Amino acid sequence: MRVAAGLVIMLLCTVWGFRRSLLLKRRCTLIQELRLLVEHYSIEIACTAPTLEELARNGEGEFGEILRQRAAECPDIRQSWSDAVSRLTELSHCGKEEAELLSELGQALGTCPAESQLSLLKLYSARLDRLYEQAEKTAEQRGRLYRSGGVLAGLGAAVILL
Repeated sequence: MRVAAGLVIMLLCTVWGFRRSLLLKRRCTLIQELRLLVEHYSIEIACTAPTLEELARNGEGEFGEILRQRAAECPDIRQSWSDAVSRLTELSHCGKEEAELLSELGQALGTCPAESQLSLLKLYSARLDRLYEQAEKTAEQRGRLYRSGGVLAGLGAAVILL
């Protein structure tokens, strides 16, 4: 009975460590998607100068999908953007920094001429690049810590129980 309980505890701690590591990697993936979304918006604005509503309909990735759903439900694109950012923050792998950045971007997009919007998107792309580098470094360092810590905590608990 103790052996089974020790194995269960070890397994739970190990799974916890790997899950935490996976969440950090998923955050990197989300930031990468946001970088691609900003690049996509830059290309569209440079080629066709669409409205924010048109940009929202063509968004890709996790945020793009949430934004399309909210835009279909609410006629006000600014409110839809804000709601999409709120829904994104509810996800366990979304950080505060990317949510704030998206919120700022939604308030600024569509308020100036195309040339200014392109400059604005370059600025946000650079900010997302820095955020991605930080998240990637954190995922590597803390991910290793969570994985090994989970395994060690599980082994320690199992040994104590036995």
